[in-house]
Amino acid sequence: MRKMKSLMPIILLSILLVTGMANAATLTPVGTCVSESQVSIALNVDDVTGIYTFDITVTPTGLTATTADVSFTESIAANWTTKQADVKETGAIQIIANGGSQGGTTGSGKLATITFTATDGKVDTETVSVTVKTVPPGVTLTPSAYTPVVCGEACSEWADVITKYNAYVAGTATWTEVIACYNAYVAAP
Repeated sequence: MRKMKSLMPIILLSILLVTGMANAATLTPVGTCVSESQVSIALNVDDVTGIYTFDITVTPTGLTATTADVSFTESIAANWTTKQADVKETGAIQIIANGGSQGGTTGSGKLATITFTATDGKVDTETVSVTVKTVPPGVTLTPSAYTPVVCGEACSEWADVITKYNAYVAGTATWTEVIACYNAYVAAP
C-alpha cells in the first residue's frame, strides 16, 4: 500500500503530461467552384501535427461523388502507404489514409479533396457534413461546418445580393440562397 501511495504522484504527472501534449486541430471543409454544377471541397486542417492516420466520412446533401472524385494531390497523405476512398450506400464518402509513424508532420494542410456534382445541376445550397471516425491517440480533430458556395451565378456586387433577396421575397429563392449569395459577394475580390 505504501508503495502504491508513492507511485500515485508519478502516475498523475504522467497523465497530465500526456494530456498536455494532445493536439487539438480543426478540420474545415472549404468549397471552390469547378463549374456551375461541380464544387471541389478541400478538407483543410489548421494543425496536422501528429496526424499520421485518419478515417473520416463526408456526407453530402444534394451532391454526389465517386471514389474517382477523391484526390490526395497536395494533401498530407499524398505519399502515405495507404490511401483509399469508398462510397457508402448513403452516398457518403469514407476516406481512410495511413502513413505509418512517418506520416505525421507539422503545420497546416489538407487531408484530401473531393469533387462533388450537384444532383440538380447547379451548385448553390448544397452542403456536406464531416464526421471524424479515427485519428491517432492524443489528437483531437474537430470538424467545422461547411459554408455552401454558389457556382455559376454572379454575386460579386451588392446589386446581385438585392436581386437574390427580391427573388426570396417573390418565392423563387430560399433564404439559404440569399445568404450564400451574400457570402459570395463578401468573398469576391
